[in-house]
Amino acid sequence: MNQVRTSGGGGQGVPVENPLRIRHHLEELRAAEAEFPIKVEGTHTLPYTARVAELEKDSMHLKLIRPLPHELAPGAPFEMLFATAEQRFKGLLTFQGRQGYLLYRFTIPNRLVPSDQRQHKRYAFRPREKAYVMAQDGGVPGFGLAGPLVNLSLGGLAFRVDRVVRLDDHMRLTPGLGFFEKGKTLPMLKVRDLPKLPLFEARGMIANACEREGEIIVGVQFGELRPAELAELQEVLDFRERMQRASSSPSPASAPREGRPAPAQAEASPSPSPRTNPAGTETPAALKLLGRRTAGLVLAMPPGPLRDGVLAALAQGGYLRVETVDALHQALALLRADKGASNRVLLALDPTRDGDLAEIQALQRDQGELRELPVALLGAGAMPSPGDGLIRPLPLPGDSIEAWLDALDEIAGLAAS
Repeated sequence: MNQVRTSGGGGQGVPVENPLRIRHHLEELRAAEAEFPIKVEGTHTLPYTARVAELEKDSMHLKLIRPLPHELAPGAPFEMLFATAEQRFKGLLTFQGRQGYLLYRFTIPNRLVPSDQRQHKRYAFRPREKAYVMAQDGGVPGFGLAGPLVNLSLGGLAFRVDRVVRLDDHMRLTPGLGFFEKGKTLPMLKVRDLPKLPLFEARGMIANACEREGEIIVGVQFGELRPAELAELQEVLDFRERMQRASSSPSPASAPREGRPAPAQAEASPSPSPRTNPAGTETPAALKLLGRRTAGLVLAMPPGPLRDGVLAALAQGGYLRVETVDALHQALALLRADKGASNRVLLALDPTRDGDLAEIQALQRDQGELRELPVALLGAGAMPSPGDGLIRPLPLPGDSIEAWLDALDEIAGLAAS
């Protein structure tokens, strides 16, 4: 059997090729619901955050935070990087196909190589969460950069550049990747509307930049943080970690998955109502309510009792940021004009024309980050499969409001599937 060891110099140890040990490490990741990055082998694109959802004999199902490209063909090679115990490993896996909503099937690596890459855990942010980055470079006359936050860690962040402005005359520019040269200093760096932190300020340096579907993603390495800044950032990331764990934990009422015994419940929750405990640790119910309050919805329905009933159900559940329009084409125009600056959830009364679904899919394909736009078709029965799991039927709210809200939570990405 291959024994893992760490060398004293380069941090590289003996590769693990024993299938039982490899499966043991992957089972540890699955049991801990640990997140790790995967990326297409040999590229410098932004990694995808993944976690192991299921392990089969020769394959595994990975749950991703954002979707893989629609045109990605089976057989594409990927690289995973994960930590277990005191060791970090790299492994090669092959994309096999789409399994479900943000769920993909990959081969199990047949070899794990100990890696000396050390990096802080990164937490992904979606555009609908409103966290926004503003930066200023150190040149003359100087440029301002701005765009939504993509991910955040103790060591730095990545953001999508939506705007570049020359500071002396406020002229907007459309620069290429060459503008974001590695090592360029950012003496002013601000992140607005982080969870529990309205404004975070630091200094930074451009670490990398890549182009993805016509959009530029810039990675920034933080300069040395003062203790107060480090404490603020750590509090944000700790809160993010608790939210992720709470949203990915099965509720006590949910049925156990087939073939797996239900975990024993240590004690029953004393109250189903959302609350924060005295120690300041948010309960899953409170975190779910927070997710609903920060999620943006666009409701496309004609005025009348049906729309009033849907709005009442949303308000009852805590979905407070709802924009209403009378027709689907108005909702699509609204989202196209927004160009992904606010990635929201679209609720539309079941479209009856094939062209309606085609327009929604065209919007998801053409608008970059809006490919992640979840769509709920209210009152829809049988519908053509859109092929990507992002367009899903949802009944109109009836007597069981909580069950209806739970279904919407899943579509909006606020609950584990």
